[in-house]
Amino acid sequence: MLVLTGRAWLFGDNISADDGIIQYSQVPDLGSFDIPALRAMCFATIRPEFRAGVQPGDFVVAGKNFGHHSHPHACVAMRECGVAACLVESTDSAFVRKALNAGLPIVVCPGITGLCADHQELRLDMAKGEVENPATGARLSFRPFAPQMIEVWQAGGLAAALQKRFSDRIAP
Repeated sequence: MLVLTGRAWLFGDNISADDGIIQYSQVPDLGSFDIPALRAMCFATIRPEFRAGVQPGDFVVAGKNFGHHSHPHACVAMRECGVAACLVESTDSAFVRKALNAGLPIVVCPGITGLCADHQELRLDMAKGEVENPATGARLSFRPFAPQMIEVWQAGGLAAALQKRFSDRIAP
């Protein structure tokens, strides 16, 4: 499925992965992913209602410089809370890659924060490179995901995609 529909959770500019998405200094074990701990701290300092209100398939919609000081733990926290994708004004390419490796697509789409209101439904087409607000009919375009990126995303992350790719090549 290349088209996603979900509610938008709006965030502003300069949301840090370290002290915004999660509290990196409080991650119990940096060598692993403590899912309950990451889920509990996801956006806790900037939107405490997020954890109780987010639903599987929802989107994070954020402004410029999203996820700076990028760590994969922040990506895993959002994914494990049910976030289907992040649509942002800007972020660095390292954060996009770390998120995709964890199975969470981050879409850079200038103008996205003006497309919708908080909790408004959005429709995201990863292959066409289009996001739409069905309530208003407004649309924005972004660079579509390459087939290899879609493969990684649909597999649930890079490790799963590689495992699938190589298991298909190994004869029993």
